[in-house]
Amino acid sequence: MKKMFLLVSAVALVALFASCASTPGGLGGPGPAFSQVNGNSVKTGEASSTVVFGIFGKVSFPPAWQVAKDNGITKIATVEYYKQPGVFGITTKYFTYVTGE
Repeated sequence: MKKMFLLVSAVALVALFASCASTPGGLGGPGPAFSQVNGNSVKTGEASSTVVFGIFGKVSFPPAWQVAKDNGITKIATVEYYKQPGVFGITTKYFTYVTGE
């Protein structure tokens, strides 16, 4: 029984450290709100949603079309999704970044 407890504890500890190592270090964002690429104006937009205890809040990424619409983007070029867990998994933030014209 004691060996089983130690084995389960070791597996849980390895899973905890593996999940922390796979999260992005910093979410600096896609850059400035407007930039020039080949003479065209490139716009960026972002949105996030927060979930507490995996229950309270919207458990998904904000839709790319809504982020584009809110930021005046008519032609979507790229969409990026990031998930950032909080301390001990109490909160989780879902980010959507959109670039385009």
